[in-house]
Amino acid sequence: LYLAPASYKQGRLLKGAQELDTAAMTIVNLDGDAKLAGSLYEKSAEWYLEKTSVDRAGRTLVKAAKCVEKTDTKIAARFALKAMKVYPIPNKGRRVQNMDTYNTVLGLLIRTKNFQEADECIVIQLKHLNVDPNEYNRYIYKAWSARAVLALSDSNFDRCAKIIGQTFEQVTAYGETPWGKCMRKLVNALAHAKTDTFNAIMKGPEFKALDNQVARLARKIELDSKSYEQKGVSKVQYEALNDKITEICGALEVDEEGRVVAQKGSSQQQIKSEDLDLTGGVEGLDLT
Repeated sequence: LYLAPASYKQGRLLKGAQELDTAAMTIVNLDGDAKLAGSLYEKSAEWYLEKTSVDRAGRTLVKAAKCVEKTDTKIAARFALKAMKVYPIPNKGRRVQNMDTYNTVLGLLIRTKNFQEADECIVIQLKHLNVDPNEYNRYIYKAWSARAVLALSDSNFDRCAKIIGQTFEQVTAYGETPWGKCMRKLVNALAHAKTDTFNAIMKGPEFKALDNQVARLARKIELDSKSYEQKGVSKVQYEALNDKITEICGALEVDEEGRVVAQKGSSQQQIKSEDLDLTGGVEGLDLT
Protein backbone atom coordinates (compact mmCIF):
# COMPACT_ATOMS: atom_id res chain seq x y z
CA LEU A 1 0.00 0.00 0.00
CA TYR A 2 2.81 2.42 0.89
CA LEU A 3 4.57 1.73 -2.42
CA ALA A 4 1.65 2.97 -4.51
CA PRO A 5 2.04 6.74 -3.86
CA ALA A 6 5.76 6.52 -4.63
CA SER A 7 5.04 4.78 -7.94
CA TYR A 8 2.47 7.45 -8.79
CA LYS A 9 4.92 10.29 -8.09
CA GLN A 10 7.44 8.59 -10.37
CA GLY A 11 4.86 8.62 -13.16
CA ARG A 12 4.37 4.85 -12.97
CA LEU A 13 0.59 5.06 -12.72
CA LEU A 14 -0.18 1.52 -13.86
CA LYS A 15 2.24 0.04 -11.34
CA GLY A 16 0.81 2.25 -8.60
CA ALA A 17 -2.75 1.25 -9.52
CA GLN A 18 -1.80 -2.43 -9.45
CA GLU A 19 -0.25 -1.96 -6.00
CA LEU A 20 -3.49 -0.40 -4.76
CA ASP A 21 -5.39 -3.33 -6.30
CA THR A 22 -3.20 -5.78 -4.41
CA ALA A 23 -3.69 -3.91 -1.13
CA ALA A 24 -7.47 -3.81 -1.58
CA MET A 25 -7.59 -7.51 -2.47
CA THR A 26 -5.54 -8.37 0.64
CA ILE A 27 -7.98 -6.45 2.83
CA VAL A 28 -10.93 -8.27 1.24
CA ASN A 29 -9.29 -11.69 1.65
CA LEU A 30 -8.63 -10.96 5.33
CA ASP A 31 -12.26 -9.85 5.85
CA GLY A 32 -10.99 -6.41 6.73
CA ASP A 33 -12.52 -2.96 6.31
CA ALA A 34 -14.71 -3.24 3.20
CA LYS A 35 -15.12 0.53 2.97
CA LEU A 36 -11.32 1.02 2.95
CA ALA A 37 -10.91 -1.69 0.28
CA GLY A 38 -13.57 0.00 -1.84
CA SER A 39 -11.83 3.37 -1.52
CA LEU A 40 -8.51 1.84 -2.60
CA TYR A 41 -10.14 0.24 -5.62
CA GLU A 42 -11.74 3.60 -6.47
CA LYS A 43 -8.38 5.38 -6.33
CA SER A 44 -6.81 2.60 -8.39
CA ALA A 45 -9.53 3.07 -11.02
CA GLU A 46 -8.78 6.80 -11.16
CA TRP A 47 -5.12 6.07 -11.88
CA TYR A 48 -6.01 3.51 -14.54
CA LEU A 49 -8.29 6.08 -16.14
CA GLU A 50 -5.52 8.69 -16.01
CA LYS A 51 -3.47 6.28 -18.12
CA THR A 52 -6.52 5.84 -20.44
CA SER A 53 -6.93 2.21 -19.41
CA VAL A 54 -10.71 2.60 -19.49
CA ASP A 55 -11.84 -1.02 -19.33
CA ARG A 56 -9.49 -1.78 -16.44
CA ALA A 57 -10.83 1.29 -14.61
CA GLY A 58 -14.40 0.10 -15.14
CA ARG A 59 -13.68 -3.42 -13.93
CA THR A 60 -11.84 -2.07 -10.88
CA LEU A 61 -14.83 0.07 -9.91
CA VAL A 62 -16.99 -3.04 -10.17
CA LYS A 63 -14.65 -4.66 -7.62
CA ALA A 64 -15.14 -1.61 -5.40
CA ALA A 65 -18.91 -1.98 -5.63
CA LYS A 66 -18.75 -5.68 -4.78
CA CYS A 67 -16.58 -4.91 -1.72
CA VAL A 68 -19.31 -2.85 -0.07
CA GLU A 69 -22.37 -4.52 -1.59
CA LYS A 70 -23.31 -6.23 1.69
CA THR A 71 -22.38 -3.37 4.03
CA ASP A 72 -23.48 -0.20 2.25
CA THR A 73 -25.74 -0.57 -0.78
CA LYS A 74 -25.78 3.15 -1.56
CA ILE A 75 -21.98 3.36 -1.79
CA ALA A 76 -22.06 0.16 -3.86
CA ALA A 77 -24.54 1.82 -6.23
CA ARG A 78 -22.30 4.89 -6.51
CA PHE A 79 -19.26 2.78 -7.42
CA ALA A 80 -21.33 0.71 -9.86
CA LEU A 81 -22.70 3.72 -11.75
CA LYS A 82 -19.24 5.29 -11.79
CA ALA A 83 -18.01 2.11 -13.50
CA MET A 84 -20.59 2.64 -16.26
CA LYS A 85 -19.67 6.29 -16.71
CA VAL A 86 -15.94 5.77 -17.32
CA TYR A 87 -16.59 4.32 -20.76
CA PRO A 88 -16.72 6.96 -23.52
CA ILE A 89 -19.74 6.94 -25.80
CA PRO A 90 -18.54 5.19 -28.99
CA ASN A 91 -18.54 6.81 -32.41
CA LYS A 92 -20.93 5.52 -35.03
CA GLY A 93 -19.83 2.23 -36.52
CA ARG A 94 -17.98 1.09 -33.40
CA ARG A 95 -19.33 -1.66 -31.20
CA VAL A 96 -19.76 -1.07 -27.49
CA GLN A 97 -16.99 -2.65 -25.41
CA ASN A 98 -18.50 -2.58 -21.93
CA MET A 99 -21.06 -5.42 -22.01
CA ASP A 100 -19.40 -7.41 -19.19
CA THR A 101 -19.29 -4.36 -16.94
CA TYR A 102 -22.89 -3.46 -17.82
CA ASN A 103 -24.25 -6.92 -17.06
CA THR A 104 -22.39 -7.11 -13.74
CA VAL A 105 -23.40 -3.60 -12.67
CA LEU A 106 -27.06 -4.09 -13.59
CA GLY A 107 -27.18 -7.36 -11.66
CA LEU A 108 -25.58 -5.77 -8.59
CA LEU A 109 -27.96 -2.79 -8.60
CA ILE A 110 -30.98 -5.08 -8.87
CA ARG A 111 -29.72 -7.41 -6.13
CA THR A 112 -29.31 -4.43 -3.81
CA LYS A 113 -32.77 -3.10 -4.78
CA ASN A 114 -31.37 0.14 -6.15
CA PHE A 115 -34.00 0.20 -8.88
CA GLN A 116 -33.67 3.87 -9.83
CA GLU A 117 -29.91 3.46 -10.19
CA ALA A 118 -30.50 0.28 -12.22
CA ASP A 119 -32.70 2.29 -14.59
CA GLU A 120 -29.96 4.92 -14.86
CA CYS A 121 -27.50 2.12 -15.68
CA ILE A 122 -29.74 0.98 -18.55
CA VAL A 123 -30.13 4.54 -19.84
CA ILE A 124 -26.33 4.91 -19.91
CA GLN A 125 -26.02 1.61 -21.77
CA LEU A 126 -28.60 2.65 -24.35
CA LYS A 127 -26.40 5.63 -25.16
CA HIS A 128 -23.46 3.25 -25.57
CA LEU A 129 -25.48 1.26 -28.10
CA ASN A 130 -25.63 4.32 -30.37
CA VAL A 131 -24.20 2.68 -33.48
CA ASP A 132 -26.72 3.13 -36.29
CA PRO A 133 -29.94 5.11 -35.83
CA ASN A 134 -31.77 3.10 -38.49
CA GLU A 135 -31.30 -0.38 -37.07
CA TYR A 136 -31.98 -1.91 -33.68
CA ASN A 137 -30.85 -5.11 -32.01
CA ARG A 138 -32.18 -7.38 -29.32
CA TYR A 139 -30.08 -5.69 -26.63
CA ILE A 140 -31.98 -2.44 -27.16
CA TYR A 141 -35.39 -4.15 -27.14
CA LYS A 142 -34.46 -6.01 -23.95
CA ALA A 143 -33.06 -2.88 -22.30
CA TRP A 144 -36.27 -0.88 -22.81
CA SER A 145 -38.33 -3.85 -21.61
CA ALA A 146 -36.14 -4.13 -18.51
CA ARG A 147 -36.80 -0.46 -17.71
CA ALA A 148 -40.52 -1.20 -17.56
CA VAL A 149 -39.92 -4.19 -15.25
CA LEU A 150 -37.80 -2.05 -12.92
CA ALA A 151 -40.60 0.52 -12.65
CA LEU A 152 -43.09 -2.24 -11.86
CA SER A 153 -40.75 -3.68 -9.22
CA ASP A 154 -40.71 -0.27 -7.58
CA SER A 155 -44.55 -0.23 -7.75
CA ASN A 156 -44.28 2.86 -9.96
CA PHE A 157 -47.04 2.11 -12.45
CA ASP A 158 -47.13 5.70 -13.67
CA ARG A 159 -43.45 5.58 -14.66
CA CYS A 160 -43.92 2.15 -16.20
CA ALA A 161 -46.69 3.47 -18.45
CA LYS A 162 -44.52 6.41 -19.53
CA ILE A 163 -41.56 4.13 -20.33
CA ILE A 164 -43.73 1.74 -22.36
CA GLY A 165 -45.26 4.67 -24.23
CA GLN A 166 -41.81 6.07 -25.04
CA THR A 167 -40.62 2.68 -26.21
CA PHE A 168 -43.41 2.18 -28.75
CA GLU A 169 -43.08 5.77 -29.97
CA GLN A 170 -39.31 5.90 -30.31
CA VAL A 171 -37.90 2.41 -30.84
CA THR A 172 -38.17 1.20 -34.41
CA ALA A 173 -40.14 -2.06 -34.85
CA TYR A 174 -40.43 -2.71 -31.11
CA GLY A 175 -44.07 -3.70 -31.57
CA GLU A 176 -42.97 -6.52 -33.89
CA THR A 177 -40.75 -8.18 -31.32
CA PRO A 178 -41.73 -10.80 -28.74
CA TRP A 179 -41.08 -8.22 -25.99
CA GLY A 180 -43.22 -5.60 -27.72
CA LYS A 181 -46.11 -8.03 -28.07
CA CYS A 182 -45.70 -9.03 -24.45
CA MET A 183 -45.83 -5.39 -23.36
CA ARG A 184 -48.98 -4.88 -25.39
CA LYS A 185 -50.65 -7.74 -23.56
CA LEU A 186 -49.42 -6.36 -20.24
CA VAL A 187 -50.85 -2.90 -20.98
CA ASN A 188 -54.13 -4.44 -22.11
CA ALA A 189 -54.37 -6.44 -18.87
CA LEU A 190 -53.77 -3.36 -16.73
CA ALA A 191 -56.21 -1.31 -18.80
CA HIS A 192 -58.95 -3.86 -18.08
CA ALA A 193 -57.86 -4.68 -14.50
CA LYS A 194 -57.24 -8.33 -15.43
CA THR A 195 -54.83 -9.13 -12.62
CA ASP A 196 -54.69 -12.90 -13.30
CA THR A 197 -53.68 -12.20 -16.90
CA PHE A 198 -51.11 -9.67 -15.71
CA ASN A 199 -49.57 -12.21 -13.31
CA ALA A 200 -49.37 -14.86 -16.03
CA ILE A 201 -47.64 -12.42 -18.37
CA MET A 202 -45.01 -11.52 -15.77
CA LYS A 203 -44.06 -15.20 -15.52
CA GLY A 204 -44.15 -15.74 -19.30
CA PRO A 205 -41.33 -16.73 -21.67
CA GLU A 206 -40.69 -13.21 -22.99
CA PHE A 207 -39.54 -11.99 -19.58
CA LYS A 208 -37.50 -15.17 -19.07
CA ALA A 209 -35.47 -14.06 -22.11
CA LEU A 210 -34.41 -10.90 -20.30
CA ASP A 211 -31.24 -10.74 -18.20
CA ASN A 212 -31.38 -13.17 -15.26
CA GLN A 213 -31.82 -10.59 -12.52
CA VAL A 214 -34.55 -8.77 -14.47
CA ALA A 215 -36.36 -12.05 -15.20
CA ARG A 216 -36.31 -12.92 -11.49
CA LEU A 217 -37.77 -9.53 -10.67
CA ALA A 218 -40.55 -9.99 -13.20
CA ARG A 219 -41.56 -13.34 -11.72
CA LYS A 220 -41.99 -11.74 -8.28
CA ILE A 221 -44.37 -9.02 -9.46
CA GLU A 222 -48.00 -9.88 -8.71
CA LEU A 223 -51.30 -8.05 -8.45
CA ASP A 224 -54.75 -8.85 -7.16
CA SER A 225 -57.86 -6.68 -7.18
CA LYS A 226 -56.94 -5.15 -3.81
CA SER A 227 -53.30 -4.36 -4.62
CA TYR A 228 -54.35 -3.05 -8.06
CA GLU A 229 -56.12 -0.22 -6.21
CA GLN A 230 -53.64 0.13 -3.35
CA LYS A 231 -50.64 0.54 -5.66
CA GLY A 232 -52.38 3.31 -7.55
CA VAL A 233 -52.69 1.66 -10.94
CA SER A 234 -54.52 4.18 -13.14
CA LYS A 235 -56.99 2.29 -15.30
CA VAL A 236 -57.62 5.48 -17.31
CA GLN A 237 -53.87 5.94 -17.93
CA TYR A 238 -53.44 2.38 -19.21
CA GLU A 239 -56.60 2.56 -21.33
CA ALA A 240 -55.17 5.67 -23.02
CA LEU A 241 -51.80 3.94 -23.44
CA ASN A 242 -53.51 0.89 -24.91
CA ASP A 243 -55.28 3.10 -27.47
CA LYS A 244 -52.05 4.92 -28.27
CA ILE A 245 -50.14 1.69 -28.93
CA THR A 246 -52.99 0.36 -31.07
CA GLU A 247 -52.79 3.53 -33.14
CA ILE A 248 -49.05 2.99 -33.64
CA CYS A 249 -49.03 -0.76 -34.25
CA GLY A 250 -52.54 -1.78 -35.26
CA ALA A 251 -54.95 -3.93 -33.28
CA LEU A 252 -53.84 -7.16 -31.65
CA GLU A 253 -55.29 -10.46 -32.79
CA VAL A 254 -55.12 -13.36 -30.36
CA ASP A 255 -55.94 -17.06 -30.58
CA GLU A 256 -58.34 -18.93 -28.28
CA GLU A 257 -55.65 -19.23 -25.58
CA GLY A 258 -54.93 -15.50 -25.62
CA ARG A 259 -51.64 -15.72 -27.51
CA VAL A 260 -50.78 -12.97 -29.98
CA VAL A 261 -50.75 -14.34 -33.53
CA ALA A 262 -50.92 -11.16 -35.65
CA GLN A 263 -51.51 -7.46 -35.58
CA LYS A 264 -54.57 -6.29 -37.48
CA GLY A 265 -54.13 -3.40 -39.85
CA SER A 266 -50.38 -3.85 -39.90
CA SER A 267 -47.85 -5.62 -42.09
CA GLN A 268 -45.84 -6.58 -39.03
CA GLN A 269 -45.00 -10.29 -38.88
CA GLN A 270 -44.18 -12.44 -35.90
CA ILE A 271 -40.45 -12.28 -35.21
CA LYS A 272 -38.43 -14.67 -33.08
CA SER A 273 -35.90 -13.22 -30.66
CA GLU A 274 -33.02 -15.02 -32.38
CA ASP A 275 -33.82 -13.13 -35.60
CA LEU A 276 -33.12 -9.78 -33.95
CA ASP A 277 -29.31 -9.89 -33.74
CA LEU A 278 -28.65 -6.79 -35.82
CA THR A 279 -26.26 -3.95 -35.17
CA GLY A 280 -28.27 -1.16 -33.64
CA GLY A 281 -28.41 2.26 -32.07
CA VAL A 282 -30.48 4.77 -30.19
CA GLU A 283 -29.47 8.11 -31.64
CA GLY A 284 -32.04 10.78 -31.02
CA LEU A 285 -34.06 8.82 -28.46
CA ASP A 286 -35.48 10.55 -25.43
CA LEU A 287 -34.20 8.42 -22.55
CA THR A 288 -35.64 10.45 -19.68
